[in-house]
Amino acid sequence: MPQELSAVAVLLLALLQEGPRHPYQLYQALVARGDDRLVRVNPGAVYHGVEKLEREGYVRAVGTDREGRRPERTTYEITDAGSSAFERRLRSLLGDEHQVYPLFPVGLAEAADLPLDDVVHELRRRRNRLDDACTLLRARYEGARENGIPRRYMLDVEHEIALQTAEVAWLDATIADLVAGALDWGQPFPVDAVAARAAARAAQGDPTAIRYLQHRDED
Repeated sequence: MPQELSAVAVLLLALLQEGPRHPYQLYQALVARGDDRLVRVNPGAVYHGVEKLEREGYVRAVGTDREGRRPERTTYEITDAGSSAFERRLRSLLGDEHQVYPLFPVGLAEAADLPLDDVVHELRRRRNRLDDACTLLRARYEGARENGIPRRYMLDVEHEIALQTAEVAWLDATIADLVAGALDWGQPFPVDAVAARAAARAAQGDPTAIRYLQHRDED
């Protein structure tokens, strides 16, 4: 049974919807369109992806050609099965929940274990890098729109700009609170909060929380 289409496979099938291409042309198109910011892509990954799509019946070879002394290149086209799989997966990507586990929230969750100055320094580094990236992406977006690229092809870029803008604003506000001392950095975790959280979990039948409260009462 074919596996769920990866993000790279979706992008490859989207390009083949436009017409037959050989794998290196697919790679060049991904880079030219900026899709390499959506997925990690290189020529090897594209060749591997096309081979997998062929094994699953989603693309088929339609010919080979040679330019000069370069190796022969096989051109592929999308099959009816590939078009159907592409449309199903695209609907799922738009409407279904796809859990991801980014690393930044892990850092935030454990940030209290670092000195305040270190946290402020690292968040400023992130904020400045993100702001620079957002400025560059916005300029590219505006340039593409001025060149006549319809907005319907730029929704992913709009979404990324919106997320980056929101994160920069959150970082600015949080850094300001940290510098102003509004987060009581370095203070011990409040014991009453631990007990309240355990009580809430015990009310839901969590045996670990129940044992914790019993042990606390005995002490």
